[in-house]
Amino acid sequence: MQGANQEKSTAVFDRETYVKMLIAIARADKENGLSEYRFIRKQAIQLGVNYEKVLRNTDKDFEIGTQRVSRLTALRVLKDAIMIVSMDGNFTLPEKQKLYAYAEKLDIPRTDVDELEILVGQLKDLDQRWKELVAGHPDE
Repeated sequence: MQGANQEKSTAVFDRETYVKMLIAIARADKENGLSEYRFIRKQAIQLGVNYEKVLRNTDKDFEIGTQRVSRLTALRVLKDAIMIVSMDGNFTLPEKQKLYAYAEKLDIPRTDVDELEILVGQLKDLDQRWKELVAGHPDE
């Protein structure tokens, strides 16, 4: 029964809102560039959201109301947001403030966001190690 309740609460979370959140977080740091926006565009396309339209109509001050979503959905949104802000290696204060504000609206404690940030870093490290393994040992 709990799974049905999670599906119901997740269904009310708008795909466009998710994309707007990612755009607002990317816009929080004027140094963000093509890689961040490519990531968001890819997510939007996968969700069937008109990326260009949403990009035009979303600024860095985009806010959300309290969202009733499953914990899984909230953490996925925040994970993607952390992926975006960490792409340039510079997690700025405005990005962090925006991320924490969204986490609060999604009912995710700050300590969980901090843990998620660590996990995303480990995931990126693992991905880099995988790429190095696949590339082989060119020095040998």
